[in-house]
Amino acid sequence: MFSTSLQLLLRCSHLGWSAIKFTNKQKKLTYVEFPTKFVWKLYLKTWKPREVRYSIGRIHSVSPNLGEAYFLRILLNKVKGPTSFEEICMVNGEICPSFRDVCYALGLLDDDKEYIEAIKEASQSGSGYYLRFLFATMLLSHSLSSPDVVWENTWEYLSDGILYTQQQRLKSPSLSLNEDQIKNLTLFEIEQILLRNNSSLKKFTRMPLPDVDFVSSSNSRLISEELDYDIPNLKKEFDRLSIALTSEQRNIFDDIMTTIKNNEGGVFFVYGYGGTGKTYLWKTLSAPVRSNAQIVLNVASSGIASLLLTGGRTAHSRFIIPLVLTEVSICSISPDSELTSLLRKASLIIWDEAPMIHKQAFEALDRTLKDIFKCHNPRNSNLPFGGKVIVFGGDFRQILPVIPSGSRQDIVNASLSSSYLWQQCKVYQLTKNMRLTVGSDTSVIQKTMDFAKWLLDIGEGKLGGSNDGEAIIDIPDDLLINDPYDPIGSLIEFVYPSILEASTIPEYFQERAILAPKK
Repeated sequence: MFSTSLQLLLRCSHLGWSAIKFTNKQKKLTYVEFPTKFVWKLYLKTWKPREVRYSIGRIHSVSPNLGEAYFLRILLNKVKGPTSFEEICMVNGEICPSFRDVCYALGLLDDDKEYIEAIKEASQSGSGYYLRFLFATMLLSHSLSSPDVVWENTWEYLSDGILYTQQQRLKSPSLSLNEDQIKNLTLFEIEQILLRNNSSLKKFTRMPLPDVDFVSSSNSRLISEELDYDIPNLKKEFDRLSIALTSEQRNIFDDIMTTIKNNEGGVFFVYGYGGTGKTYLWKTLSAPVRSNAQIVLNVASSGIASLLLTGGRTAHSRFIIPLVLTEVSICSISPDSELTSLLRKASLIIWDEAPMIHKQAFEALDRTLKDIFKCHNPRNSNLPFGGKVIVFGGDFRQILPVIPSGSRQDIVNASLSSSYLWQQCKVYQLTKNMRLTVGSDTSVIQKTMDFAKWLLDIGEGKLGGSNDGEAIIDIPDDLLINDPYDPIGSLIEFVYPSILEASTIPEYFQERAILAPKK
């Protein structure tokens, strides 16, 4: 940068600086003053003191548009006796990184305070758009010595109305943006003004540039919704959640986070019965990813399960999965839609209660994502789900896909474990029932563990001998109602002792419930 600027000036003058050998007397002269005292002897190729006549040195004018060359011209008119670029950039024993910084350090440039004050004063009556246009005009006129300093001192005024505009554009009155997002959108609008006047922020070396990809994302309602989280609170939540992870959950968490960090893509299945902490794991995975301003898509196979997830949606709603599925079905996602942009930006997809859905739904999403992402990288067409990190969760002992009039074989064949995608899943298993051991002493823990094991044995068909879906099971005595005359009253008295006395206490009913199947 220095060399190019100097060559420009040397071509515009009659002096050959490289041939100068300075004496103490010569070091008292500036570059422009040198020809008034010395003359170049061509045959000797050296400078000699001027003996007759008088000569005026001159340096051709340089436009401020040329940046560093302009600031170098200022220095050549002010700095006395420089012998190199390093010396002309030396101020108080330190070398400044640019000619402009040297000018600033020597007080040869204005400090732009009047421009900062002008913007602040105009903010009292002018709109945000007017202030941004005013700042762009200052840039276009090259009036500012340090545009970046003016920007840092006035961006809060220049960004007036940016948040409101985004809320109106995305039809989301509750939308919030952090400081970096507001700065980026403000810079983007200033850039648009400059482009309309055949200029750009790129011409001002120290001015920050807008992230066009981010601006495009900010104009997407779906992406804005998924980024609209309180990051400081998310970090605090993650610190709280991560401490309570079991060793099983910690291993799963570390593996998945490593895959996300390395952007490798992968498919995982977390297998565990109710109470083993799958939902807790989903929240722990989501918090650190979202706190890094990345997107996590939480979906579930049922509406009730989706309510337990932060920002949860049903899988059919989020991915527009067809209700009538075939072996060649795809999701109804347009390549240029906002949903496509959201999927591209997503770092993690969590799908809870996955065993409830027909395998063709997963295969339809797999084909769709491969088709969408292969445009950016052909390699993605060979990766499951186009190279996205996707985590399934659920328990095959609970509800499997519903096949009308289907046999047991038909139901098993329709499950995720029968899909070609299952071979590419890394399966983890959670075995510790966290829900039944919270706040219990040792004796109660053992009882609940025995009860949990008994429930699992029923679910896995281990009780009642060999069977094909039907068996006779012995119920433990402590679970039976032994009153043959008033079994319902006995049950109510067991669950709600002294119900009349405690009928006005809300906490009494919050801790008790009778669950019964509906016939």
